[in-house]
Amino acid sequence: MENALCILCIFVSHWHFLNALFTVEVPQPQYIVEYGSNVTMECRFRVNGQLKLQDLSVIWEKKEEHTKEVYKLHKGKENFNNQHSSYSGRVQLLKDKLQFGRSMLQVTSVKFTDAGTYLCLIGYEGADYKMITLQVKAPYRNITKRTVIVQRTAGQNEWELTCQSKGYPKAEVIWHNGEHQDFSDKANTSYETGTDQLYSVTSTLKTNTSINETFHCIFWNKEFKENTSAIFIIPDDTVDSQRINSRHYFATAGAALVLFGSSLLFMLWLEKIRTGRCTNNAAVKVIKLSTNEEEGDCREISPENEELENVRIEVT
Repeated sequence: MENALCILCIFVSHWHFLNALFTVEVPQPQYIVEYGSNVTMECRFRVNGQLKLQDLSVIWEKKEEHTKEVYKLHKGKENFNNQHSSYSGRVQLLKDKLQFGRSMLQVTSVKFTDAGTYLCLIGYEGADYKMITLQVKAPYRNITKRTVIVQRTAGQNEWELTCQSKGYPKAEVIWHNGEHQDFSDKANTSYETGTDQLYSVTSTLKTNTSINETFHCIFWNKEFKENTSAIFIIPDDTVDSQRINSRHYFATAGAALVLFGSSLLFMLWLEKIRTGRCTNNAAVKVIKLSTNEEEGDCREISPENEELENVRIEVT
């Protein structure tokens, strides 16, 4: 930090002289990135001939109530002694770009706390700095919707439409129907924040309708002028068709089960008759020698080595 102050002191005391000899420029003064992604911020300086790395100092700081040191290269050597802990292991300077006069700082896994104003200060045969703004967002891309019939009446049903999504910063939820009539003031919208600082937004609209009608649930991010929407169609054809398909499935499955059960019972009944007839014949030691091939042959019930006493043979 002392080195940065020294460079700034030199810069202030020799403003006109240094400004004429050495300047820092930024090709992009503002960056907007998504939460969890990576960003590379850049400032540029003039290099006359081959870069003398031992004469170069690069400092990146985040300006807020208590300035945070993000990265420091002093006289060609990296120094992390005063680096803020929130940037530890997440930043690096692309050193191979320095020879082209480009100070490119890469920040990985961007957090919401990374948003703010950054100072890029270069000391090389003079000193100058520029400010860069970083904004972090999390779009409300995935919207979960739910449609419920609250009350059924003869001519009109009361529907409860709910949409939910997560994002950052806090979004406004707008409701309107297919004719662009605004229903936002009739909706109940709630906000919750988790440890990840994302806003969990839930909005519910109750409406009475007896005809097919379309409603739009819109998440409006005013800060970044972005919106994401979900469409509700009353009645929900998708839900109704799913219910019909389910009923058809269960009806078909039920009919198949009844048919299978009936067939099984019939087969068991036939087997019982056959077994009973054979059992009765064996009890009275009767063996029928039948010439009719369709009649059952029960001779296997009586073992061949069984003594045949009081056996009555009937010829049919």
